[in-house]
Amino acid sequence: MQASPSYIQLGVVMNSEAQLFFKLCSDHLSIEAIPKTNLKLDLSKIKRELEDNFVVKIWTPHFAVIRNVKGIMITLRKDGRMIVRNSDSEADAKAAANEVLSVVSQL
Repeated sequence: MQASPSYIQLGVVMNSEAQLFFKLCSDHLSIEAIPKTNLKLDLSKIKRELEDNFVVKIWTPHFAVIRNVKGIMITLRKDGRMIVRNSDSEADAKAAANEVLSVVSQL
């Protein structure tokens, strides 16, 4: 399987088409990233891993709000769904969601 170099992050080959489904939220300012397979994330374990690459703004047992180095805000739920906000472009939002997915899929 070949993947474009833009989806290779943290040593994991990611194909965004195969991993996440993206849709524009009703406010037209954010993007929802939905995993194509159901995930059951342990957010307490993930929190420690996310702190290495992201700033954890809010954490609860049900969801986490994190910020990446570009200032993109990502709300991550236990089922793997993400809401991506404050992105300059759709490509940046998708890349941020893929980066989060690559971190949580390694656990």
